[in-house]
Amino acid sequence: MHDLYKIEGCTNLHPEQLDGLEYNDPKYYPEFQNKLEEFKKTIIDNVEKKEGLVVMRVYDGEFLFLEGKKVGNVGKRHCSKKLNRKFIQPFREGCYKVDIISVQLNKNMESYFSRVLPGLNISLPMDIIYGLFVNKWFLKTFKNKIALIGGEKKLNVIKELMKYEEYRNYINNDYFLDYITVPEIHSCDNCLEWIKDVGEKIKNSKADIFLYGIGISKMAVAHKFKEYKNSIFIDIGCGLSALAGTCGVDRPYFGNWINYRLKNYNYNGMDKMDFDDRNVKYL
Repeated sequence: MHDLYKIEGCTNLHPEQLDGLEYNDPKYYPEFQNKLEEFKKTIIDNVEKKEGLVVMRVYDGEFLFLEGKKVGNVGKRHCSKKLNRKFIQPFREGCYKVDIISVQLNKNMESYFSRVLPGLNISLPMDIIYGLFVNKWFLKTFKNKIALIGGEKKLNVIKELMKYEEYRNYINNDYFLDYITVPEIHSCDNCLEWIKDVGEKIKNSKADIFLYGIGISKMAVAHKFKEYKNSIFIDIGCGLSALAGTCGVDRPYFGNWINYRLKNYNYNGMDKMDFDDRNVKYL
């Protein structure tokens, strides 16, 4: 990986990024570091001005979903309904309504992106979002001013982990202001209904910034967050799993993340993604 694409405080073990042509070519995305600093400034400025901002990531799972294809764990975890044009339409339209949309630096993905969501501007590399989560820039910059939005089981684990000083020190927060839950399984099925309840909780929150990881359902509902509160909403994706101690370290920029786990906790029923017992610290 070329130095241009490295992010301070992060280690990258992702094979594609270590060996991929894009990440070894400084001419592929020469504005990477400038984009990183620009994004940080945008977040800080919007918080100070109390201007809302919704940032959302999309990748292969989202693209395939928009094409009506259930691949991987989509049918088991995200959606039980048939992916016909009528059902998919709110998810497609939602992608055009967020403020910043991002995809990982990858020529194939960018080509896929332009085909599935034509005319939509990719304004930020997804890599930057991951990096600023892993090096804890989000967590440190907005210490004790953050709310989380995600599946109930993961949020319950994070609540338990927050009882330990070592974990709180690691994530640089004494507490999260709110834990706002979305359906753990098949959240896409009726997301236009549950967003109303989630929206009320967002409305009543005192958080300056919301970090969310809600799977594919985000495409239909993330743009609605600002309707309830004029705040910052950042899609950290597997970062929510990282907070819950179940993130694979081969994920882009997650190579040095420590997965804090609870010795006597029942993790059954929680999506462990690609967690493989590396970089684990038990409490």
